[in-house]
Amino acid sequence: MRNAEVIRQWKVLKTIEAGRFTSTAKLAATHGVTERTIRRDIEALQEAGFPLYDDRANGKKVWRLVEGYRQRLAQGFSLSELAALYFSKNMLSFLGGSPFARDLESAFEKIREALPAKSLPFLSRIQDLFSAGPTPGRTTRRSRT
Repeated sequence: MRNAEVIRQWKVLKTIEAGRFTSTAKLAATHGVTERTIRRDIEALQEAGFPLYDDRANGKKVWRLVEGYRQRLAQGFSLSELAALYFSKNMLSFLGGSPFARDLESAFEKIREALPAKSLPFLSRIQDLFSAGPTPGRTTRRSRT
């Protein structure tokens, strides 16, 4: 089940990112998988570019995220990139019930706070132009049959 693997890896990353320095054994027990599976998950996250490293705490090996990584993340965006991300919120509404919903809401709130307050009405108008849903968009011409 590929989806379960990706969701588990996301949860592992969130645990480590939250500063809960945890061992491979604890992560394995939490997710009901083997330690080998967790090691593969962490390797996959590292290959995807997440700066995870192992450290020692109380004589045990634990996983951590490189210090300062979170701060560097936000500094790389231009104002227009933040705006584009903000008005893409509607496009991601289909993820509302997914394990990523809270993270997306939190991310969009941070983006909103980083934008000038006067730009928000403008961005809301743009945001209303785009949507994602189960039905196809309107067509401008009738098809000939």
